Amino acid sequence: MPRKSKFAGILQPRQVGRGAPEVSILVLYDVESDRIRAHLADLCQNYALARIQFSAFMGSINRNRRQELALRIQALIGDESARVRIIPLFEDSMRDSWTLDQYRRDADKLAAKEEKPTSGPIAVLKIIRVEDC
Repeated sequence: MPRKSKFAGILQPRQVGRGAPEVSILVLYDVESDRIRAHLADLCQNYALARIQFSAFMGSINRNRRQELALRIQALIGDESARVRIIPLFEDSMRDSWTLDQYRRDADKLAAKEEKPTSGPIAVLKIIRVEDC
């Protein structure tokens, strides 16, 4: 007897327009449940998406994997309260994007030693090109 898909009967995400075979995407979420939020972060990392903020991931993925990710997120959330956005980012928007990362270079060492900070934050501005993604 053939195995039944665990995604059978789940509403399919609507396809809007025709996309490139592989497109950069931005996944944003606001989930109340800590358990679901942790599973959602693991799921995004399993799809090789990079965490860019606490509740935001970005990476390149093809259309089939995007739909699969949307279905898995929908199954994970179930009836819980959540807001999830999967936004495709195109080459033009990625080419013109700016990133500002402000961090301490020695933050990991300080956290390990639990010492007081000795220097101020360092601001880094990097412009991301399509070739770098």
